[in-house]
Amino acid sequence: MVLPQYVYCIPLLCSLPAFVLSWVGTGCHLIRFASIDNVTNPITGNSKQASLEFGYWYYQSWALDNSTYAITEGSCELYPSSVIGDDTWKAARSLNLTAVILGGSLIMLDLFQGCISARRNKTMQFGAFGYVVCCALMGFSLLMLNSDLCKNNPLVEELNKMGAVKFQETCSISTGARSTIAATVLWFVAAVATALLHPLHEKEEAKDDNDGLNEPF
Repeated sequence: MVLPQYVYCIPLLCSLPAFVLSWVGTGCHLIRFASIDNVTNPITGNSKQASLEFGYWYYQSWALDNSTYAITEGSCELYPSSVIGDDTWKAARSLNLTAVILGGSLIMLDLFQGCISARRNKTMQFGAFGYVVCCALMGFSLLMLNSDLCKNNPLVEELNKMGAVKFQETCSISTGARSTIAATVLWFVAAVATALLHPLHEKEEAKDDNDGLNEPF
């Protein structure tokens, strides 16, 4: 059975967005700490729940006005040298970085070789294995949710001691974590699609070659 050409594009169409989502997950919006009470903006008068965002390598800076209790959210910055991650945090960082590098390398190799994964007559067994590894690495990188960054965040604890605004003691997932989960699923789909499509065609080619050998002279 010969499948339509577009079916063979599934691995590449899954791996590309998986890499983009994996990259998005490396920002400063992996997890968040929400304020227990709403904070009123002194300028607009609007009251809303404030949030602090953190990632593997970066966190979203903020400025606190002690007189109005207003929190101004800033840009993504590297963690200060005073913040030392625990072993779980360091492991999650390494897993995430390895997944991004490996996934990007597999895609670049695929593209530079003429989109092997989208061609019927080419095998890409190494791609299927690589995508499985990316899936596992991305999934295990969410161990960050069990690290001190999520459960004993020193920056949040310091802010809570000031007493101006109280934040929750444990984190919740934010945009980056959702992107990481979506990337994990897409890496898995890319792996399964690659494993099913290309080995199937290899067997068909082998069968056709044997039929030719059985023909009478």
